Amino acid sequence: MNGGMKFSLLYPMTVGPADRLGTGLLGLEPQPYNTAVAELREQAVAADLTGWTSLMLGEQHFEVEGYEVSPNPLLVNVYLAQHTTRLRLGQLGLALPLWNPLRLAEDIAVADHLTGGRLDVGFSLGHGTRSRGVLGGPVADERSLFEEWFEVMRLSWTEELWSYDGRYIQVPTPGITWPHPISDRLGAGVDGGRITRVGTVPKPLQAPHPPLFTMMTGGRDVEWAARVGSTLVTSATEPGRIRQVCDTYSQAAVRHGRNVYLNRWRPGGGVALRRLLAVGATHEEARKTGRQAMPYVRDWLGGAGTLDELVDSGAMLLGTPDEVGERVAALGDEHGVGHVVFVACAGAVDHGRMLDTIGLFGEQVIGQLAR
Repeated sequence: MNGGMKFSLLYPMTVGPADRLGTGLLGLEPQPYNTAVAELREQAVAADLTGWTSLMLGEQHFEVEGYEVSPNPLLVNVYLAQHTTRLRLGQLGLALPLWNPLRLAEDIAVADHLTGGRLDVGFSLGHGTRSRGVLGGPVADERSLFEEWFEVMRLSWTEELWSYDGRYIQVPTPGITWPHPISDRLGAGVDGGRITRVGTVPKPLQAPHPPLFTMMTGGRDVEWAARVGSTLVTSATEPGRIRQVCDTYSQAAVRHGRNVYLNRWRPGGGVALRRLLAVGATHEEARKTGRQAMPYVRDWLGGAGTLDELVDSGAMLLGTPDEVGERVAALGDEHGVGHVVFVACAGAVDHGRMLDTIGLFGEQVIGQLAR
């Protein structure tokens, strides 16, 4: 088993137990969300103490049904950082087309400082039509917007004074006056009382910026992730498909001057696998945890199949620590992938069962790796 493997938790922020999901608009009730945050804090502390690498949150808006109540993961990242010491916090991902890239670059930089440099940054296109339709507005080519928004953010993080003239945005907008004598004297991007360049502050604590993650949804994700040095997270389970994703990514990375060792994950990029996880002291206890996850996985995400079919396909790792550890070892040995992101169906799954999954996997699987 690869001792350098990294393990992350990905939370959808479900705010109702399995037997209540689908019975009402739970997202509109304040108390279930308050409870979910309190339980998330305890679970983050457990992950922090048992060797997990990071905890990530999705971004979703207007999810009144209660399955994914996570409109601002950055705020929650900062909150969890105050209760943990080494656990990294991130998103998978921020729906980039829904944001102003200048404001998001600032927010991420501030969050990087407030988390003590423990921030990871994940991006997505934000495919949900409810979020995109209400917040994003119509865009003919969302992929082009995504890539331009990231370029604006990259400049914000890495350049002192800069300007940008793109398809969707021009920074700064021509003709903005700033007749401040100190700015003019210091050369702060002002020429003749007009702003010609900007400097985004603060810069991130991590240089040149926090590590990047991207959820794979299409072929262009692979090329972009390899070019910018983002870790690509794929839910592929078929061995041939996993090899294809890894090979395509590594070949693209080489074209862009990046050497990626897929079995040595690092912040400069690579491929990570996404899986569901259910661990128990006995196999039957693990199955109870897996069954509680099904209303989220099957009913909300529309995942095909039964619990047994998810396990048989490799989409869910379920069992005792020894059983799950064998599956994890096989993933590392067969595919050379050094990072696994486990979807944590907390909320739907009882708090105690989530603590069991986090603690047993951390202490006995991650702990065994460390030894």
